[in-house]
Amino acid sequence: MIKIHNNLILILLALACCIISCSHHKEQELLDRAEKLIESYPDSVMILLSSIDMECLSGDKQKAQYAILMSMALDKNYIDTTTFDVLQPAIDYYLRHGNANEKLRTYYYQGRIFQNQGDRDRALNSFIKGIDLAPLCSDSLCIARTFVAAGGLYNNFYGFENYTNCYLKAANIYRALGRPHHEFDCLLNALNGSIMLNNRSLGDSIINICNSFDFLNDSERNTLHGYNISYVLSFGSNDDLKKLVSQYQDSIELDTNGLLNLATAHNVLGNNNQAKDILKFINDHTTSYDTLKYQAVKFPILKSLGEYNEALAVYQDFSRRIESINTTKFIQKAKAIEEKYKIELKTQEDARNKSRIIWGCIGSIAILSLVIIILCLLVRSHKAKKELALVKVKTRDAENYKLKSEKEILTLENKNLQLERDKKSLEAENLAHRVDELENESESLKALIVTKEELPLEVQKEIKIRIEMLNSLLASYITANDQYEKPYDVWIKELTENKAEFMNSNRLAFLVSHPRFIKYFEDHKLTIDEINYVCLYAIGLRGKEVGNYMKKRSHVNTSSIIRKKLGIDRHETNIGIYVRKLLKSL
Repeated sequence: MIKIHNNLILILLALACCIISCSHHKEQELLDRAEKLIESYPDSVMILLSSIDMECLSGDKQKAQYAILMSMALDKNYIDTTTFDVLQPAIDYYLRHGNANEKLRTYYYQGRIFQNQGDRDRALNSFIKGIDLAPLCSDSLCIARTFVAAGGLYNNFYGFENYTNCYLKAANIYRALGRPHHEFDCLLNALNGSIMLNNRSLGDSIINICNSFDFLNDSERNTLHGYNISYVLSFGSNDDLKKLVSQYQDSIELDTNGLLNLATAHNVLGNNNQAKDILKFINDHTTSYDTLKYQAVKFPILKSLGEYNEALAVYQDFSRRIESINTTKFIQKAKAIEEKYKIELKTQEDARNKSRIIWGCIGSIAILSLVIIILCLLVRSHKAKKELALVKVKTRDAENYKLKSEKEILTLENKNLQLERDKKSLEAENLAHRVDELENESESLKALIVTKEELPLEVQKEIKIRIEMLNSLLASYITANDQYEKPYDVWIKELTENKAEFMNSNRLAFLVSHPRFIKYFEDHKLTIDEINYVCLYAIGLRGKEVGNYMKKRSHVNTSSIIRKKLGIDRHETNIGIYVRKLLKSL
């Protein structure tokens, strides 16, 4: 039984959730439908919204949507509200969480309610906040309405420049939206502002646009006629004024503002009786008109007609009203300054409170972080000391090893440097020996050519080649001219490419220049090939160079055989040094 009871409760809860879900979904559909119809059918939207049960709305967002739509419907059905009972949910939600369009709408209808309450300062403040959001908004129609509302209040506050700018911006938006009648109304207000600001260039451009419209109805054309008179009064000549006045002899065509402008025009042209008749017509047939403008028009007319007592009374009443307006403007300005000061004080106080909270949080976090850091440092202190001691030991060992390595490297470098010096010394010695030998050999060969005509032709040919080679080499050495080396390089290449022929010719050259040197080796039973081998050392080559030139594996064996025949111990001396010393001594 208990199990069945629990299952029944679960089923009922599930059904309730489904019903609630379906109900919320239905309410949202109605709100979305009202959103689409609000501009075209505000009366139908009022009925649609009135059918929604407020208790069925779920969440602040849905309640805010209902609140803004209902406020729009009331305003569009010309139902002025002076309380925030309907709009408050939208103010509470959208001004914090809404997007730019939702905030703009909320500020606009908040301003409308303040306007209905007669609180023009707060109304203008709300409209200005909405205008500040305009660059982020896509609801162009609401932007234009906000400009119009703000412009009307600026006119009431005699801020004619802002009044003119607001209506011009609204006119541009209405033009883009394809609402020409709204655009025309905004342009007339902007024209009125340009006249009051005495801005003729702006007035010229606006009046030309307005006169070019061909969609105007009779009422709009009559209104435009009145503004044409006002424009000519401010910026035209008397001739222009006469032409214009002649078009409006039948004053029935003009509205009250146009009639007042026409009366002023008659006064300017000296037709004061006609001007007075127009004022009488306004007084008899119109219940609502601008009293200040009426008095401003009436005073010069009465004065021109010589009715000074009545003119003085009108002037005194006009002055009293102007003074009252100026006082009101001063009070409003002082009130605005005071409210601004209060707002600044509140802002500063909020900033201080916020700063205290932020710095308190930062201080707490800093203290907590410091405590954590200290604990970590205490926990890791002992370990760090051990690691530091170990690092010191490792560092000391590394430094000792580095010093040892540097010492070994320095010793090796000194040894290499000494070897390099020995090598250069040996090369210098060999070079000097070669030059001396070449010079001696050249002189000896020349002498032999002169004195020993009995030498074989083969020997004489080799001697002549050697002399020419030596002459080229000596000329190059003396003059440092590379041109002398070219034939020498060619001869050297030709001679040395044939190794056997070169070694044989080299032996023959020594046979002529140093016969005792060759005979020494013949006495020690060296073969011709072995003497050829030894003569390579005689011209200054070293053992490695001899081996590279001969390119024979038997090079080492040949050297060993020659040592034995000459009685030279292989550890005793270098065979090249031995041969060169022998060449000098014989």
